[in-house]
Amino acid sequence: MMPGKSQRKAAQQPPAPAEQEAITQCSLHLRKVGDKCNLRQKFLNVITKLFCPGT
Repeated sequence: MMPGKSQRKAAQQPPAPAEQEAITQCSLHLRKVGDKCNLRQKFLNVITKLFCPGT
């Protein structure tokens, strides 16, 4: 090995099917939560524009 060079990391193994399913479910739930927060923020922005038109 040459000085200053690091060894290559081992290739990562793909997750097991059960683990992949858990990752998929978790990401779906996070997406739903994010969508709800985004919708809530949009409603708040509309209400703010209605009641505070100068801002």
